[in-house]
Amino acid sequence: MFLEYTSLIIPTKDRPKSLKNLIESIEGLISKLNEIIIIDSSNKENLEFTKKFVSKFKNVKLIKSAPSISEQRNIGIENCNMENKFLMFCDDDIIFEKDSINIMNDFIHSNENYLGYGFNLIEDYKESFFDNLKKHKFLEKIGLYNSKPGVVCENGWHTKNCNLVKNLETNWLSTQACIYRSSVFKDSKFDTTLGKYSYLEDLFFSYNVFKIGKLYICSEAKYNHKNSINRTNFSFGVQEVINRHKFVKMNNFNIKKFYLTMIIKTILSLINVFIGRIYYFPKFLGNFLGIFLCISKK
Repeated sequence: MFLEYTSLIIPTKDRPKSLKNLIESIEGLISKLNEIIIIDSSNKENLEFTKKFVSKFKNVKLIKSAPSISEQRNIGIENCNMENKFLMFCDDDIIFEKDSINIMNDFIHSNENYLGYGFNLIEDYKESFFDNLKKHKFLEKIGLYNSKPGVVCENGWHTKNCNLVKNLETNWLSTQACIYRSSVFKDSKFDTTLGKYSYLEDLFFSYNVFKIGKLYICSEAKYNHKNSINRTNFSFGVQEVINRHKFVKMNNFNIKKFYLTMIIKTILSLINVFIGRIYYFPKFLGNFLGIFLCISKK
């Protein structure tokens, strides 16, 4: 089984009960993993909670770190057994559905020529006005979006790759639940310059891998993520623009289409304010400042 040659890396911060639920969702398979590395930036009380419940597993390493999800993943990479064939990444608040790991095991053995493998996020969400707007054929025609999942568009935006009904070759993988061949990490790490939220760190990393090899998502290897966060604060609004701009510049995407898309998103935030969703106002200001900072860098 692939687990015998796998290091599982889980960054966490002050969500010990969520982490416990994740571990319990795969508890029957934990002993088969070569090692589990938990990089914990929690406070003392939560760290002690985690120490207590993982102490029964002989293959778990618990490492205390400063908070930064990209840096925590890199610490996991630096401390893992690089003789393993695979490195697996999970967020601390996901839950694997029954048999997902076994299904992924069979999938990997049947598709050995890929550098990365993703699990299929199953989520129940109500599409926003912006979600519906993105699907308009005109936006797809001018390269601002794509109706297909797992695509990185001309403007640097990536389409969702969740709720899949069939296996998918993709341009990017979410680090919520994915597996890479360890050879990928000989020259690659996660970007630690993306700010407080490490926003788009999985896109930055996986798209670079995609440029040298193939990535695949197994539709039947499913997981859930109930802890959806809708960030509307000022600092995220700024970082959202700056990080996307950096991704566009690094990969030579269409900078004019990036600005057009970002302006549309900023206007939509302002429209949300006008219809009574005042909590969007800080994000609107942050997006506006982010656009200004990106233009001024020219």
